[in-house]
Amino acid sequence: MEALGEELVCAVCQDIFVDPVTLPCGHNFCSDCVAQLKRSACASDGGNASSPRGLPSYACPLCLASCDMSLELRRNVALHNITERLWQRGEASAGTPSCDLCKGLKRASAAKTCVSCGGSFCASHLLPHRENPAFRHHVLVRPTCHSSRLCKQHGKELELYCQTDKCPLCAYCMLPSKASHLDHQVLKLTDAAPVFKNDCKYKLSKVEQNLAAVENGLRLLEEAASAEKDKLEKRQQTHLKFFRKVQLFLDIEDQAWKKRFSVATAQLNLMVDCEKSKLKQLRAKLQQAKDTLQIGICVNNPVQLLQILDSVKSTEIQEQDLGLKDLLDVTNNLQNIEACFTKSINTRRILTSLGELFSGQAIQLDANSAHLQLKISRNGTAVESVEAKQSNWCHVERFSTSLNVLATAGYITGLHYWEVNVKDIPSWAVGIAYQSIPRTLPGSKLGTEENSWAFSCSERGLYCAQHDTEVMYFHYENKLENIGVYLDCDSGILAFCDSESVRCLYTFYCTLKAPVFPAFCPKFDDSEEFSAIPLVVHSGIID
Repeated sequence: MEALGEELVCAVCQDIFVDPVTLPCGHNFCSDCVAQLKRSACASDGGNASSPRGLPSYACPLCLASCDMSLELRRNVALHNITERLWQRGEASAGTPSCDLCKGLKRASAAKTCVSCGGSFCASHLLPHRENPAFRHHVLVRPTCHSSRLCKQHGKELELYCQTDKCPLCAYCMLPSKASHLDHQVLKLTDAAPVFKNDCKYKLSKVEQNLAAVENGLRLLEEAASAEKDKLEKRQQTHLKFFRKVQLFLDIEDQAWKKRFSVATAQLNLMVDCEKSKLKQLRAKLQQAKDTLQIGICVNNPVQLLQILDSVKSTEIQEQDLGLKDLLDVTNNLQNIEACFTKSINTRRILTSLGELFSGQAIQLDANSAHLQLKISRNGTAVESVEAKQSNWCHVERFSTSLNVLATAGYITGLHYWEVNVKDIPSWAVGIAYQSIPRTLPGSKLGTEENSWAFSCSERGLYCAQHDTEVMYFHYENKLENIGVYLDCDSGILAFCDSESVRCLYTFYCTLKAPVFPAFCPKFDDSEEFSAIPLVVHSGIID
C-alpha cells in the first residue's frame, strides 16, 4: 500500500495528485504543477524555450522529455478518481475538517469555519477574513463539518422556527436586542417537523399534479407531432406521385411523337423513292428518244428515217405532263405531313391541357347504356356486376350481351385522364369506344373491333391490350389495383398505366374520327362468377 501511495504523489509538489494530467512521455503531474513548469521554462529561457522542432516547450521533471507548450493535456480520469476517494477517506478519518483551500492529503486542519461562506480555513487562509473589510460581517465559529446547521447571523445552532417568516432561528435571534421575531409565531424546530412534512406532502401533490400535466402535455405533443408528421409524409407522397405522373405523361407523349416522327419519316422516304423511281424511268426513256432522234437527223434514207420516227412515237413526249402533276401532288403531300405535325405538336396546347387535366374532370356512368346486370352507384362513379337484372326497360343504347357501360360524355379534343379501381375483381376491362359500338356480340366486346380500344384482365391474371386485330397479351409482376387511362385526343395517344407504381403498361396510337367515350366492363370473362365488387372510377389525379 505504501508503494501504491508513492505512485499517487506528484513529483513536483510532493503531494497527492490534484486534477492530474498526463504528459506525452506518460508521466502524470498536477495541472497546476504543469502550469508552473511552463512558467519556469519561459522564465529560464527568456520566453524562448523551444522543442527540437522549433516550437515552445518545457521538459518533464522525471525523464526530461520535451513537451510542446501548445499541446492540450488531458486529465487522467482514473488517477483523478482514485485521489478523490483517498482525499475523502482521509478527511472522514481525521474527524476535524481540513482547510478547503489547501491541496492534497497534507491539508492543514481548519482553524475556523465561516458560516457565511460555508467553508473551513486554516490559519493562513483565514487571514482574508480577519484583514479584509469585505469579510467583516462573516460569522466565524469553531471548525465543523455541519455549518449548514448554524445561524448565519450568530453562528449558533438552529433550534427554533418562525412560522410567520418561515425561517429557522437560533436562541440569539430571540434576544430582546434582536427582537425582530418577538410577535411572531415561533416553535421549536423539532416541533415544526410535522408542519414541514405536511408542507412537503402538499408540495409533493402539487409537483405530482404538475408532473402529470407535463407528462400529458408531452404525450399530446408527441401525438400531435406524429399525426402532423404522418400528414406531411402523405402529402409528400401525394406530391411526388403527382409529379411522377406528370413525368410519365410527358414520357408517353415523347415516345409517341418519336414513333410518329419515325413513321412519318418512313412514309416520306417511301413516297420520295417511288416518285424518284418513276422519274428515273421516264428520264431513261427520254434519253433514249434523244439519242434516237439525234441519229435520225444524220440519216438521209426516207424509209429508215420513218422507222426512227415510229420508234420514238412510243415515248410519252406528245404534249403530256411527263408525270410532273403527280410529282406536284407528292410535294403537296409532303408539305401537308409537315403542316400536320406542326399543328399537332403544340407544346403550349399540351401544357394548357395538362393544367386542365390535373384540375379534375368528372366522369359519370350512363345508366341507359349499362347492361341490365350492372348496378350503377347513386353518384354514378361505380359499377358492379350482379346476377339479378336491375331493370326490364330495354333502352336503345343499352348493351344486351356484354356487361359494358359507357360514360355520359365523350371526348374528341384535349387531354383526359381517369383512374379505375379494379382491386379484387376477377376479370375486367377498361378503355374507350365510339358511341356507335355494337350493343350485341361479337362487336360489343371491348377491343375486339375497330370501334373500341381496351385493356383487360382475364384467365387468371393474364392482361391483354386489344384493338381490332392489334392484340398484346402479357404478364405483369404486380397485381393491378388502380388503372390509369391517359387520352390525348389531338395526338391520338391512348395509354394505360399502373397508377400505383406510375408505370406505363401499353400505349395505342390511333386516329380518332368521332368522339370517344370512356368504357368499363366489371365482368369481362363470361366464365367468371359474379363478384359483386364495385369497379370505381376516379376523375383526374387522386389526392
